[in-house]
Order: sequence, then C-alpha cells, then structure tokens
Amino acid sequence: MSLRASEDVEILRRSLARFVAEEVRPLEKEHRLPGDVSPPAELRRRVRMRSHELGLYAADMPHEVGGAGLSLSERVVLDAEAFSHETVFFEDLMGGPGGPSSILLACNDRQRERYLAPLVRGEITTCFALSEPEAGSDATGLRLRAEKRGARYVLNGSKNIITNAVQCDFAMVFAVTDEARGAMGGITCFLVEKGTPGFSVGRSHTCMGFSGFQGELVFEDCEIPADAILGQEGFGLALALDWINANRIKIGAMAAGVTRRLLAASATHARARRQFGRAIGENQGVQWKLADMATDLFATESMVTCAARMWDEKLDVRKEAAMVKLYASEMVNRAAYEAIQIHGGAGCLVETGLERVYRMVRVYTIVEGTSEIQRMGIARKVLKEHAA
Repeated sequence: MSLRASEDVEILRRSLARFVAEEVRPLEKEHRLPGDVSPPAELRRRVRMRSHELGLYAADMPHEVGGAGLSLSERVVLDAEAFSHETVFFEDLMGGPGGPSSILLACNDRQRERYLAPLVRGEITTCFALSEPEAGSDATGLRLRAEKRGARYVLNGSKNIITNAVQCDFAMVFAVTDEARGAMGGITCFLVEKGTPGFSVGRSHTCMGFSGFQGELVFEDCEIPADAILGQEGFGLALALDWINANRIKIGAMAAGVTRRLLAASATHARARRQFGRAIGENQGVQWKLADMATDLFATESMVTCAARMWDEKLDVRKEAAMVKLYASEMVNRAAYEAIQIHGGAGCLVETGLERVYRMVRVYTIVEGTSEIQRMGIARKVLKEHAA
C-alpha cells in the first residue's frame, strides 16, 4: 500500500483496527444493528467517546483544542483503515461530517468552549448545512436568508440532504446575509443549536445504500444572536470551500479503504470458488479484473498521499483535490461492480455485504461536488495554466 505512516501513526492505525474488531463489531452484533441504517444516537456517542479515549477521534485537530495534531497526510492513513472495515459506525470512528473540522477553528473563545471542546471529545455532533433544494453544486444559489434585526438575525429557509442532520446537536448553517455582495462577502456561517425556536428537523431521508444519515433542516423565523456567527460575517463560503478541498482528499482515502476490502474479498473468493474443475482465479478474465482493481487502488492511494502532502505544505490543491475526488469516487464504483461480478450470483446476496457496498459508494461521485463539477474545476485550472 502506498499510504505510508510514521511509527506513531502506525500504532494508531493498528489501534483502530483492534478497536473495530474487538469493540465496535461486537457492539453491532449485540444490538443487532442493520448495516445500512444509522445506529441510535447513544450508541454512536459511546463509539465516538471511546475512539477519543484511544486518540483516534478528531485526531487531525490541533492539540490546543483537544485533538492529536495529526497532519492531513497522517489522517488519511487512518481514514483508509477505518473504511477498510465493514461497520455501520463508519462516521463515528474518526469524526466524519458530524465531527469537528478545520472550519470550527474559526470559533471564538466562547464558541470553542460551548461547541468545539465537547465536539472534539465526541460528546456532541454537528452537521455541515450548506446544500438546499435549489442550491447543490451551485452554492451561490442559496435561498436561506438571515435578516439582521438589531443585535439578532432571523433565519428563514431550509437545508436539504444534510449528513447527520437528524442527530446533530448544533448545525453550521450557511445563509445569505447580503444578496448584493454574492458568494464572496454575502454568505455567513451561523452556529445554530438544536432546540432553538424556529429550528426543526424536517424529513429523515432514506437514501441509496443507507438511511437516517441524511435529513432536512427547516428554519421558520428562527432568531439567533449575532454572536452565533462563525468567523467573519459575509465570509462563510470561504470557510466552506477551504474545508471542502481537504474533505475531497479524505474521500479519496475512504474510497481506497473500501476498495481494499473489495479487493481482498474478491481475491479470496476467486481462490476458493471452483467452476469447471478449477478455481475461477485461474481464469484470465477474473485475473484481469483483480489486476485492474489492484492498479486502481495503488493509483488512488498515490494520489491521496501526494495531494495530502501538498495540503500540509499549504499549497493550492484545488485542482489536485478535485482530481483525487474524481478518480477515487469513480474508481471505487468500478471496484464494487467488478467485485459483484467476480462473486457472481452470491455477490447480489445481502449476506456477502457487497450489494450494500455497491449501493453505498454510489454517493461518492456526488458528495463534495459531482464528478461533472470536479471535471469543470480541473479543466478551468488546466486552461488557465496553459494560457498564452
């Protein structure tokens, strides 16, 4: 594998593998949790807090806010390991969209104590509330408004298909505060607590591959104080875009982890399954599928490693992050398809777990920007780089 780790991170990686095998998986079996439905909030909290005790949860957050201070290059090693295991607690092992992120380093002292500190400890969760029914790939089309009235803001509108919306304790809500200034200068991020009058959870979405992880947030004359602003008024989208680039690289690591699992299962089955008097792994057609999966995996891990190092060096990674997200998300979908193909009819059975993975990874080509959006961004950068 090309995602290499220092000795300290290798210790964490092994600790993560043991944690999943010895504690998380038995917890799933004890409570008979289905693999494609969000676990109860209290069980998720138990996993998060135990993960934090082991130094895993929020490991890439700085020491001063309670994290382990890992670089992105180190964090992606753990992301790949986490997603190489079959567990419904995948969002709670390291801190996914509901966990702490670099956006929240913009918190002031009061916000750090109230939101960030318990978030890093795994005691509470959040959600990144940007997407709306009319604003998906085009974040500049936000309709949710935050009208200033004295020392307070009033929010009206809704957010849709938001990960962890149903179980979050507070939301990072992006709203238009100055329509005339547009995306840069007119969109503000607010920290809104669950239970605030006028703030409610709408539908809990049933999605392809998993249910209960996404939902709708509704704001109806929701009044919040001015000190609920995260960072600087009007520059919320800048915070979002910075986070999105790092998250695209993490998605690449996640896709690599899932593909490791698919490749291992496919190779094992190809050695054991016999047809026409010999193992199907002896057939050239199956060998080529395995070879392509392994090559794609190596390429993805190499891209993730390179982009993460660039991020750590504070270089402009917009093009590279988009490339990682594009290649990795489409790669893992190919791997899931071929894994089922290698398994034949058994691959379509629930008991193998492959059909669930096949459904789950489909969303990888959509979250944090569709493949089409990635290609547009990459092409624009290439054209600019080669301008006469």
